[in-house]
Amino acid sequence: MSSLSQPLTSVSLSCIDIDLEESHRRQRQEEIKAAIDEEDQRITEQYASSCPVCGSWMHRHGMSRPRELWMRAGMVQVALRRLRCPACHHFAVPAHGLVSDGLLSSVAEQFVELCRFNSFAASAKLLNKLLGIDIPGMTLHSYIRRQTAYFDDETVTETEALYDQGIAPVVEASLKPGAPLYLAIDEGLMHEWTYCHNKKRADSSKQFVTAHCAVFFDKRRRISSAQAKPRYALTNRYGHASATTDTDQFFSELITLSYKRGYSNSHSLFILTDGARYLARGIETYFPTAVHLLDIFHLKNRVAQLIDETHPLYERSVEAIGSYDPKMLLTIIDGCRVFDEQERKLKKSLLRYVSLNAQFIYNHRDPRTKVHESASAEKTVDLLIARRFKNRGMSWTEPGCEVLLRFQVLAYNGALDRWWRAP
Repeated sequence: MSSLSQPLTSVSLSCIDIDLEESHRRQRQEEIKAAIDEEDQRITEQYASSCPVCGSWMHRHGMSRPRELWMRAGMVQVALRRLRCPACHHFAVPAHGLVSDGLLSSVAEQFVELCRFNSFAASAKLLNKLLGIDIPGMTLHSYIRRQTAYFDDETVTETEALYDQGIAPVVEASLKPGAPLYLAIDEGLMHEWTYCHNKKRADSSKQFVTAHCAVFFDKRRRISSAQAKPRYALTNRYGHASATTDTDQFFSELITLSYKRGYSNSHSLFILTDGARYLARGIETYFPTAVHLLDIFHLKNRVAQLIDETHPLYERSVEAIGSYDPKMLLTIIDGCRVFDEQERKLKKSLLRYVSLNAQFIYNHRDPRTKVHESASAEKTVDLLIARRFKNRGMSWTEPGCEVLLRFQVLAYNGALDRWWRAP
């Protein structure tokens, strides 16, 4: 039978690709083990010349327990040389620093990027699919938490230097004399882990973990030509978030950051909030000369819960909000008829909300005010918190929030890539 009449057997290129990739992974694992062994021998020979305790010559004393080291090619087991001093019996593993972290920075970046957008369990599955790394979700979480130990919290350090030694931080953004600086503050509430898992317990009083967000900017510029609903972009924007610091610490950091954004006594500072009382007290204490503005976006939403577009008083309420007249708005709300207990409670809450924030509504009449809504802070909460921390079924502890929030803030400020490339 002619060979031309024999059926051709097809070769799957996908199988070849997978086989070559696995072969390459095994080769890289052997190469990294050989490189570590060579470096371990060099460090051990240098270290053995003198015991750090008594100065005697140290002798080889077997190998250390194997340690896991993760890299882009997977995981390798690494055992290092041990030394023992015959005089004082001091033990040492000179090359311990080579594998102390348990993972290389090259794969640590991949771990963090996946965990920033996915749960730890989903990230572990993706690592297995994409890189062939089979790692448990809790182990992945511990490695991510370990990466935050390398963070030098510059804001905290500069805040301590400012308050303890009077050393002002370095100005990173300049403002023209008399130019305004805007600060929008908001908070994101995430379910607290112990509350979610102990709902029937009477002592589970803590319900939420609070993450504070702040956005600095000096002005906004129009970026669309639409007349009906124009879009704006903030200039010199800078975001800051914190999960575990208390209110006093958070506002102390905001003072430091305001100086870094170029703020001084010759500038005007406008602070937009959602009307939370603790924020008002913090502004009175730490920014007494600032103009406190109630976010009109929040005000409209609160009023719309009682007076919607179909209500006869809707047009008057819109007029009162647009003219920043809290007295007129209180009169309209007080005259609104309610028909059940739920609406009565809503009306009472709205009257209290507008009364407590009446001055902050009226402050919008200041001719220097050019921004009346804190949509920037709302978007910051969405980018930094809501999209990652508030998915269905999620609950957090404060340390758990802080682990990812630091990476989220670096990414928001465009500094995450520079952080990975830093020596």
